[in-house]
Amino acid sequence: MERSRRGAVRRRPWLGRQTLGLFLIAALGVPFFGDLFGDSALADLMPAPQPSAFRITSPADNAVLNDGNLVLIEGTTVDQGNGRPGRVEVALGNDDTWVPTNVAADDDSRWRFLWSDPAPGFHRIRARALGMDGRPIAEQNEIVEVQATSTAAYGIDNPYATVGAFVKGQLHLHTTSSFDGYASMPPAQDALAYRRRGYQFVAITDHDVISYPKDIIDDSFTLLRGYESTSDTGHIVALDVDQVAPSSWRPQSRIDKINQDGGLAILAHPAWTVGWKDGDMTSLQGYQCMEIFNGMTDAPGRTERAVQLWHEALNAKGYATRIWAVAADDAHNPDQMDKGWVMVKTPRLTPDAIRRAIENGAFYASNGPAFNVLGVMNGAIVAATQDAARVRFIDQDLRVLAEVQAGWAEYRPSGTERWIRVEATTADGKTAWSQPFWIVPNAPQAQLVTDDSGMSLLGQALPGARVDVSDEGQYVGSAIANEQGAFRLKVPATDDGRHDMWLMATAPWPDHLNSQPTLISYPA
Repeated sequence: MERSRRGAVRRRPWLGRQTLGLFLIAALGVPFFGDLFGDSALADLMPAPQPSAFRITSPADNAVLNDGNLVLIEGTTVDQGNGRPGRVEVALGNDDTWVPTNVAADDDSRWRFLWSDPAPGFHRIRARALGMDGRPIAEQNEIVEVQATSTAAYGIDNPYATVGAFVKGQLHLHTTSSFDGYASMPPAQDALAYRRRGYQFVAITDHDVISYPKDIIDDSFTLLRGYESTSDTGHIVALDVDQVAPSSWRPQSRIDKINQDGGLAILAHPAWTVGWKDGDMTSLQGYQCMEIFNGMTDAPGRTERAVQLWHEALNAKGYATRIWAVAADDAHNPDQMDKGWVMVKTPRLTPDAIRRAIENGAFYASNGPAFNVLGVMNGAIVAATQDAARVRFIDQDLRVLAEVQAGWAEYRPSGTERWIRVEATTADGKTAWSQPFWIVPNAPQAQLVTDDSGMSLLGQALPGARVDVSDEGQYVGSAIANEQGAFRLKVPATDDGRHDMWLMATAPWPDHLNSQPTLISYPA
């Protein structure tokens, strides 16, 4: 018979980055949100409603939210006096801005609202029902707490957990300033042609020359400085620079120069027949992105090969030097425009803000469909798309973990994956690619137990992780968490004095990500 001997547990957050601000996706980006779920998903997401009562059904009052950057607020509404449920609005925090909610597709007495990127801390959620005259007829308030870290055994590093809106951008294009741009347009005209196609920013990347018609920049359209370093040993797009690296230099030297100048390096069309050699994607250091779709060099099988090279680079370089995926036009004439682009989540339409978002992977690549929702909710990776036929969740080994036919899709990691990405594809093969969601170890949870065989630590950690234990600075031992994340470690008998026992989990992958430590003090 075991007797539980619990110590005082103190945990530190593994991820230092906090998600600040909020962006109201339901109001700005998902007007069709009520159509995304379907009957079966709604039954799972909500308890049986009471149509006669106006209330917030989820999250509960005083709930602690710590497992994603997206929060689904749901509830039931009341009859507005004409036999129909009233419209519902929500307001968050101390903001008196009321925003409409969406009606459930299968029951118009139920409503929902998707809250994106709430800052850590306490928040007030207010909801009100409106009568036929537009005046409030019922209201409910509740308080929730948003925590920066989860108490689960592992977390999902979410590149989209940042405040902002998605803006459309082009990171690779050519004008008449390029030696082969004779069929294109001058830089300002070329950039404005993209603006007319709905782009909010572009980087003009002429061959080994910087073109920057800054006079066309305004509050709704901006430019990034850039160029394409062009060589038979590989083409490299340089962003946010004002100097050009000599194209005669080897690829690593050109990448180093771009970084020294404060820029970002993108490996262009890696699956093209000119330039790159096998192994370059994994051996080169210091580049931040690579093109997995290039409109000018696209050919059957080439994009699939570029995606495979991206996987190889991610797996070789690991979490600390993640490589982000880009889609681009590489247009040399107007007919080649709008073939591939990026959607960047940024709080402001400025070069600096866009640069930071690209550095942090807060964007997705596409040559067709759009993600209307992309992030983490209730411990699951979630995505919604209005114009794709299917959504797939794919792991580091290119295995399809789950596939959903259009609409709303989610995947809850088991903890055995290294990283997961989302892919949305249309019926004719156009695709949107998310950046990788990395699975990271949280501080292990454990308790001391005693039985006839002595004292042991029982706990939960990332599946497959090695849990190292020390007591008063002395190494005690380690245990490997099983596929469910459970571990047990026998510890030596101790004297009656106070002890501080530290536990740390290390992921089983080659980059050996470490959790923050857990402290168990005993006696408590």
